[in-house]
Amino acid sequence: MPTSNNNWFIVKSGCASVYQKADFNSPCLTEAIYGESCQILDQDGNWLRIKCADGYEGWVNAFYGDMSPEKNKPTHIMVFPMENGYYDPKFPFGAKVTENLPGSIQIMDTLGLDQVIPVARNLLGIPYKWGGKSSLGIDCSGLVQAVLKVCGLDVPRDSTQQRDFFADDGIQVDEAESGDLHFFGGDGKVTHVGFSLGEKGILHSQGYVKVESLDPSDENVNFNLIDMYMSTHSIQCKFRP
Repeated sequence: MPTSNNNWFIVKSGCASVYQKADFNSPCLTEAIYGESCQILDQDGNWLRIKCADGYEGWVNAFYGDMSPEKNKPTHIMVFPMENGYYDPKFPFGAKVTENLPGSIQIMDTLGLDQVIPVARNLLGIPYKWGGKSSLGIDCSGLVQAVLKVCGLDVPRDSTQQRDFFADDGIQVDEAESGDLHFFGGDGKVTHVGFSLGEKGILHSQGYVKVESLDPSDENVNFNLIDMYMSTHSIQCKFRP
């Protein structure tokens, strides 16, 4: 259990890897981002078992931040790149900060449905990173979760959970509007997700955040994704009050 009254872990690094076990050689599950308040569930030496803000649990090394009796109280969240077009590695996309830094919005603001793709486009070229969910590196479901979060919609962390979250909102691929979600996998298991750009266009993280197509006649087609295609789901209804 956490020592004394330090029930919270405040991330002070750009991102903090969260592992399945208290061991750097164990699988990385996800990340906690700068400024995030994570509940401390247990402690093993320099390792803390935490619950992230999205409910994900795992082990993080204490050198990524500080233990505290209180949650962090950020006022802004980093959303847009700096004037040079790049994100600050200390305060990456999704970082929660206590001042109005360039590229940030007030933490209580939400950008709305029509900003999902514009925000996602700012992350084009960001390298794929297993478990990543910031501009320092991001995986497919981390991209979806992080972008939807700043636009006003909280969704689960993993692609399987995300498909379940939107299970009642299935549509035909040709009906997809910008921001809707395409899911992929095999043998009934979801392994990948990306944003629709309208119909068969897709913005996703695979190698890096990129724009491709599910249309065989498009020069930017990704045939591997076509072979793995499972379903498309609208995000429109979840944004309604």
